[in-house]
Amino acid sequence: MTTQISTKLAALAVALVMNSMIIGGVAFLFNSQMHPHTMLVSVTHGAQETSHSAV
Repeated sequence: MTTQISTKLAALAVALVMNSMIIGGVAFLFNSQMHPHTMLVSVTHGAQETSHSAV
């Protein structure tokens, strides 16, 4: 009986660690810096919209 409880607790601990690693990885990906090329494209696209709306 004690072995089953400790095995289940160990499995729960492993599942919680894996869950936190997955959540941390997703958070890291969403908070990572944009690539310079992507930022350059978005800046030029914004500048084009601004110049068209000014006319």
